[in-house]
Amino acid sequence: MDALSKIFAAPRIREAKFTRLEASAPWGIVSPGEPVVKFVHVVSGSAVLTTPGQALPTRLESGDVFILLADAAYQIFDDERSVLIDCVDVERARVGDGIKFGGGGATTTFISGSFEMEPLGRNYVLDVLPPFLHLTKGAGRTESFATILNMLALETSVPGLGADAAVTRLFELLFIHALRAYVGDDRHQKRGWLAAASDDRLKFAIEAIHADPAKDWTVDSLARAAGMSRSAFAARFKNILGQTPLEYMTSWRVYCASTLLLTSPAPISEIAHKTGYASDAAFNKVFKRVTGYTPGMFKRVNETREAR
Repeated sequence: MDALSKIFAAPRIREAKFTRLEASAPWGIVSPGEPVVKFVHVVSGSAVLTTPGQALPTRLESGDVFILLADAAYQIFDDERSVLIDCVDVERARVGDGIKFGGGGATTTFISGSFEMEPLGRNYVLDVLPPFLHLTKGAGRTESFATILNMLALETSVPGLGADAAVTRLFELLFIHALRAYVGDDRHQKRGWLAAASDDRLKFAIEAIHADPAKDWTVDSLARAAGMSRSAFAARFKNILGQTPLEYMTSWRVYCASTLLLTSPAPISEIAHKTGYASDAAFNKVFKRVTGYTPGMFKRVNETREAR
């Protein structure tokens, strides 16, 4: 199982919210940003987006999707001369899951969604992505990606029984397909495990670690999986990921163990074995070095948080 599949193997999205926004010209929105993953699909019309991290404004056209992965402020409008209204004031126009506002001219329709990710998955995914993704219509799109966008448009335009649950699942699928499109677009500079997973050689070693973290991997065996010499593999791996192969293997094992500690009733000794540690002592030592907690403490702290 690849990294992205493992990260999304259990429900990872929480507090999903969606809005069908119909903005008629002239219109403009300003937001201070939120600590959530936010995406916007331009169903029809066009808009301009600016964020502090962008040197130039981004022109959004019908069919485009943009995703904000950080809590940066942003502005979105039909024309630079339009008055910007605080998102809190725009929210006051909400009726159910829809908002209509603006000056009554040409309309741009958006499906806007936001959600929180489970912290472990969030860190592993968002740490390798830029804070802003802009996916233009046709760029890296697949038929399934287009289908998800169409289903979101339908679910938010005429909500039926179980619409909230359906939209939450579609958010998760949209996020996965957006990452696929991002990975498949050669214009984007990748980093971390995502860069290695996109590398013609290293991807075989990364896939091997992700598929079987319990295996007694060595630099030699991973180099063989990549079809490279030991020295060339180690140098390439460190250059692209910023970690040695064994450092990355340890981080992935700890991630897998953390997930099991939160989702499985298995005893810690069994989790240690499933993630490649022959003894509880070795597992405890590595886990505490990486997370700052022993496995038992980590489980108790997170169970207390969930209970609040």
